[in-house]
Amino acid sequence: MQKRVKFVTDSTCDLPRTLLRDHDITVLSLHVFLGERDCLDGVDLQPDELFRYAQASQRLPHTAAASVLEFYEAFKKAFDDGYDAVLYTGISAALSSTLQNAMMAARELAALGIDPARVHCVDSMQLSSGSGELLLRGLKLAEEGWGAAEIARELEGVAPRIRTSFVVDTLEYLHMGGRCGSVAYLAGSMLKIHPMIEVNGGKMRVGDRFHGDIAHCLEIYRRKTIEARLESLEPGRVFIVHTFGEAAPEIKRAEEALKSLNYFGEVRVAHAGATISSHCGPGTLGYITVMKA
Repeated sequence: MQKRVKFVTDSTCDLPRTLLRDHDITVLSLHVFLGERDCLDGVDLQPDELFRYAQASQRLPHTAAASVLEFYEAFKKAFDDGYDAVLYTGISAALSSTLQNAMMAARELAALGIDPARVHCVDSMQLSSGSGELLLRGLKLAEEGWGAAEIARELEGVAPRIRTSFVVDTLEYLHMGGRCGSVAYLAGSMLKIHPMIEVNGGKMRVGDRFHGDIAHCLEIYRRKTIEARLESLEPGRVFIVHTFGEAAPEIKRAEEALKSLNYFGEVRVAHAGATISSHCGPGTLGYITVMKA
């Protein structure tokens, strides 16, 4: 008896490994290089070690997409295991070659007599749990009996409505990554500027800039991003994604504030993995919501 849809994602989805395992979702890790050491995001590298490396070396690790071969092997195994189709969604195509590699791997399946059209690759146009949101929706649709092609079309329609943004505590990682010049880095650090990074059209750009203590900035950020737009947001699920420690008071305050709105059916907290953390640094907090159609 054939199974219907096999879901494949990458490590930037920032969903709990237990959830991914329980739903038999294949997760391909992006590669993070600490010097010459090739680490797999979420497997043999966690954010804390990455932060220690960056602090000691004063340079960011190099990241790389999951390879064509890794996708090929994952897709082949899915069909060997009896699945009708495969659906992949992960980090934005504008931010990584991961989606491109997945599509190349699908074409390689033709040599095995497997129709590449049985693999559906959806560009989330997002990072972190923005792609995780699409994955959770896809799982629900599959449970309702939708086919892979139908699910892919639905997710492609939802992707442009996802809103992902985050506020960074330190400009150091943006500076090391070449996204913040030396003068702006020095001035911003002295003035306690905390920029908001938004994902727009699949790419990251700087939005608002908040000034002062990070706790105060996060309060203003939540009001502008969530509370001021509440009626335009879907009430189903909101993500809080962060690079704080699990017991950080900032996380508890954010979670309690969102729950107190009595609007969202689910408030989900996600800890960003090493790939995402390498670009934003410690002390980052963001929200992921979906606009109403």
